[in-house]
Amino acid sequence: MFPEMTLDAAGRQLVNLLQEGLPLEKDPYGILAGKLGISRSEITERVRELTASGYIRRVGGIFDPAGMGYSSTLVGMRVPEDIFGDVTRFVNDVPGVTHNYRRKGFLNMWFTLSTAGEGEKDALLQRLSEGFGLIHVYEFPRARHFKLRVFFDMERE
Repeated sequence: MFPEMTLDAAGRQLVNLLQEGLPLEKDPYGILAGKLGISRSEITERVRELTASGYIRRVGGIFDPAGMGYSSTLVGMRVPEDIFGDVTRFVNDVPGVTHNYRRKGFLNMWFTLSTAGEGEKDALLQRLSEGFGLIHVYEFPRARHFKLRVFFDMERE
């Protein structure tokens, strides 16, 4: 699915630093460049390549949706393999989607969605169902908040 891309030691360390979060400073890429001993422009180019190759989806802040007046829900769907890529691109382009995963099993695509209201959420799920002919689209509204810190150590073998 992803183009072949080999990460050198600085690239693996950069991915680790990005997972830890950008420094909340005026020039976060400059700070990362200093930590890695490479130029700021090289950081920018490496992030661009990682994004273009699909290894990272986005670099940006993650906010507490409930604290901002939004509601979030987990969506599980059954997506036929022949349109899986099209549905993935559609879902990944939705601003309120923060995570989107392929899973084994009947419901093979799962994503989290934050919206300003029920109408916005319902409209999106209807567009998905009708636009792609999806029959099995289920939402699992958040009942309790769990924050899991996932970290993929790119420097360990």
